[in-house]
Amino acid sequence: MGFIHDVYATRTDHIMAQTGIYLTWVTAAILCSVALMPLLRPRFVRHSWSAYVDMFRRYWFHMLIVFSVYLWKDPLDQIDRALMASTRIEITPYIYAIEGDVTLWVQTGFKSELLTEVLTHFYVMGYMTAIFSAFIYPIYADDRYMADRIALTMFYVYILALPFYLFLNVRVTGDVIPGMETLAYDLTPEIRNWFVQIDPFTNGMPSLHIGMPFAIWLAFVKWDEDGRWHRFSMALLAFIFLTAFSIVYLGIHWISDVLGGLIIAHFAVLLADKTRESVWGVFDERLIGRRFALLIDNPRLALRKMRKIIQRTVEPYRQASRKQTSVAIVTVLFLTTTILVYDATHQSFPLEGVEVPSEATGEGEWMIAINETANEDTTIIAWNLSTSTSFKVGGAPWPSPPSIEISGERMVIYDGFRYDWFEIDPSSGVISPEVRNDLSYSIHDLGIGTTLDGVSYVALLNSNGIEVSDPYGGGLTIINDAQNVTALTVAGDSIIWATDRGDGPELSIFSVSTETRQSYFVNASSDEETEEGLREAGIDLDPRNGSITEISADGASIAVTVDVGAMRRIVLIDRIMGSSEIISEPAWDAWSPHLTAEKLVYLQITAFAPSEIEDSDVYNDVYLFDRSTPNLPPVSLTSGSASVHQDPRVVSIGAAWLVTTGDDDPILEIYDMEDPFEPYSRILLQAAVVILVPLLMVWTVQTATEGRNNQASESANI
Repeated sequence: MGFIHDVYATRTDHIMAQTGIYLTWVTAAILCSVALMPLLRPRFVRHSWSAYVDMFRRYWFHMLIVFSVYLWKDPLDQIDRALMASTRIEITPYIYAIEGDVTLWVQTGFKSELLTEVLTHFYVMGYMTAIFSAFIYPIYADDRYMADRIALTMFYVYILALPFYLFLNVRVTGDVIPGMETLAYDLTPEIRNWFVQIDPFTNGMPSLHIGMPFAIWLAFVKWDEDGRWHRFSMALLAFIFLTAFSIVYLGIHWISDVLGGLIIAHFAVLLADKTRESVWGVFDERLIGRRFALLIDNPRLALRKMRKIIQRTVEPYRQASRKQTSVAIVTVLFLTTTILVYDATHQSFPLEGVEVPSEATGEGEWMIAINETANEDTTIIAWNLSTSTSFKVGGAPWPSPPSIEISGERMVIYDGFRYDWFEIDPSSGVISPEVRNDLSYSIHDLGIGTTLDGVSYVALLNSNGIEVSDPYGGGLTIINDAQNVTALTVAGDSIIWATDRGDGPELSIFSVSTETRQSYFVNASSDEETEEGLREAGIDLDPRNGSITEISADGASIAVTVDVGAMRRIVLIDRIMGSSEIISEPAWDAWSPHLTAEKLVYLQITAFAPSEIEDSDVYNDVYLFDRSTPNLPPVSLTSGSASVHQDPRVVSIGAAWLVTTGDDDPILEIYDMEDPFEPYSRILLQAAVVILVPLLMVWTVQTATEGRNNQASESANI
């Protein structure tokens, strides 16, 4: 109990440390902004504590539109992660093809521990300081002329960057370029955890660390007519240059991301200039206060004035013109994009028919689940995912919920001293067992395989070793020395198991056809920098003496869960090359892998929180590693969900798992990776294309006609 208490205390300490780092950055940014104000504010502005109170009263709507972007960030990041998981659309390879290793040269040329630590804190705290100061200084000085323009500029930078973040993902350089590191993200485990919570690591283009301050600097250059903000704009320019170096050096952004930020900044300033009069003509805090007072004093007059404002706003769009056509085009694009994004981010759906699934497994086109309902016998349901039909699985009743193993069209249901062999054939409406086998020993674990001659067999783990038999109970061979087995699986002709011998994680592989054996030592150690960071954080790990708790395999690869002490890691082993790599995040607890030739899914706690809490009590996410793109990191299929997931499986159309939310019963959920869009979405997209063609033609003609008429009017006035 003392050990569990110590681990729980460690977990709490690290959660507090993560929060403390963020609060330290925010507090330091605010203090730096206040401390720098005497140096950077206009000379005529005198410090007054009452001015801090007044700015909230005078500029509350400015604050609302600027800080609203922080309310959008989390849900938009969830949408971005879901889009990335379902569509995998990104332009990182093209950026890398253009730039090559330029950013790597910068990192290797200047790399030092001191510079990394300083620039990491500057990257976060410096950005907060610059943005906070740029917004607060004008409203503190009651410079409404600049405050109006700065607030709109900041808002439009986020708006213009949003489509790039959702639809043109660019990964950070440290995750793509061989030999390059994400120095800022990996400085400490707590910092890594904080970044993961707020950043999907795919929002590289454009860089808002450049785009936002550069847009603000452009706004000051454009509208600071009397030079009152000259000192601040010069300080901001120096900040931009230092930030450009920092984001490249730290392994976060490409040079192209910097260029993208500069372009976004330019258009944000243009858009702010174009819309400032109309926006602040409606949302100026002084006007809002007057309108509210009028509404209280004379509601009828206030409503009449409001109606006139609406009529003046709508009037330009009542007659056929370029403005009217522009609204129609924007409406079509917005509605189409919204529906497509909704479809692409809602890929999972529950399978109906199971009220309380206690266990689920699947492979290929089949998904099998055990249904437990109160006061009823345990039932087993099978779904064919290609036809969306369900079948009852027959066989004698089971006294307790059994376990299921499936391989292709073959299935075994087992519990205690019995196992039933199935050749999955739903033609009769019920999937019935081919044979029932009653044994003299209890089954601890089981796997289904095929010899090199195409003969099916069952590997049965019991207290005496591993017995290999045919589906009808006939013995083939016995592996007597397989003792203290911690995990077992079967892949084709190979039986793979792990043994707890106390000398490190080791796999044994036995060929049924040739009766030969191989052994693999599993290296579950991460890079030295990560391991050192965990040790400094007080986390005791011993990867070399860890134990293997789960195994999943295909013909050429093996995925194992290795318990290294305070956490578990997913390691992928290449049987042909003899190499291995950690697939999961080394500092996060991960388990329950399922491996196929193309994909690997597993569960992971998206937090640096080592603990002894049971899996069923911890929120977790399902992660997918696409083996066809091994250079890309795993993506979360259930990012940020406050749910407990179990039994993830790779199936023909994507992935499947059990999910429990709150006190609700578990649900068997399917994640469709074959087609991110529903049929109605494709029809909608086709209709939108057809509609946009004439709209764009009309818009082009109207633009030319109205331009010619304006020129004629100007000539007549001359």
